[in-house]
Amino acid sequence: VMVPTPCKEDGEGWDATDSVDLDETARMTEKYIHAGIGLIAACGTTGECAALLWEEKRAFIDAIVQVARKRVPVFAGATSLGTKETVRQMRGLKDVGADGAFVGLPLWQTPTLDNSAQFYADLGEAVPDMPILIYANARFFKSMFPTGFWARVAKKARTVVVTKMSYSHANLLDDLRVAGHQINFMPGETSIYPAYRMARPRITAIWSSGMACMGPEPVVALADAILKDDEKRVDEIWQDLRSVPPAVSPEDFAAGFPHYNAQINKYLTNAAGYVKGGPCRAPYRISDLPDSWKTGADLRAKAWNELRKKYTRPAGL
Repeated sequence: VMVPTPCKEDGEGWDATDSVDLDETARMTEKYIHAGIGLIAACGTTGECAALLWEEKRAFIDAIVQVARKRVPVFAGATSLGTKETVRQMRGLKDVGADGAFVGLPLWQTPTLDNSAQFYADLGEAVPDMPILIYANARFFKSMFPTGFWARVAKKARTVVVTKMSYSHANLLDDLRVAGHQINFMPGETSIYPAYRMARPRITAIWSSGMACMGPEPVVALADAILKDDEKRVDEIWQDLRSVPPAVSPEDFAAGFPHYNAQINKYLTNAAGYVKGGPCRAPYRISDLPDSWKTGADLRAKAWNELRKKYTRPAGL
């Protein structure tokens, strides 16, 4: 699960230097683990990584690690503007107990394939005992992450690499062919079902942010069915997930996603109530969202909570 970063009620402004609600962080972590998630990835887009100070990020990861107590791996976000800063953050997050790093490409120039692969190879050399979850989001990191990238990473990387596949399953079969056994592809959200259909049984793990931030139980059930390669069960759960209305139309989502990704996930988090997300941090605001997005998100959160009842284990089981 790609978790949100709970924010104190007065933590949205530019002058907030201690915005993370650590009590809610502890509660959230325990709830997710009890619900059966297999890995926590923190400080991605849903986790508002771009809006956190280093000190806030470190405190947040420390709180998660203390509650998790090695029951599930914790991957900590360390995306930055360059290699040296990412290495510094990876080492600092490892010091507080993070099991792995959650890293996108440096946010500046458009990278070449060689730049991109060497970046992850350098991270593996700098922190060789820290597995990397590659944040393969084409919209944010100015790379399509083509098959040639995965071929280079598989050849150069000195550490076990797990990758978050973004919202596309294009080239998946070719990517799997060149990746070997070092790279495990994790489809997420809308790409889960087509990726499973294309590449079962090579698909053994999935990720979720926008769905899981509203409560993870349906996604946990789907992950379990995929791990068991229970085709009938996967079909049934996927149909249930598709029955939940989207917050906006696919066309509006595609156009608005680059502007509203953090905001809509924070709004959905609060609307569903599984986690108390709090306000969105500067420079982003919940008020950025069009009213139509908020109305749709309210309906989606309500329907998701109804679906969760079907997949929530009774107390004591």
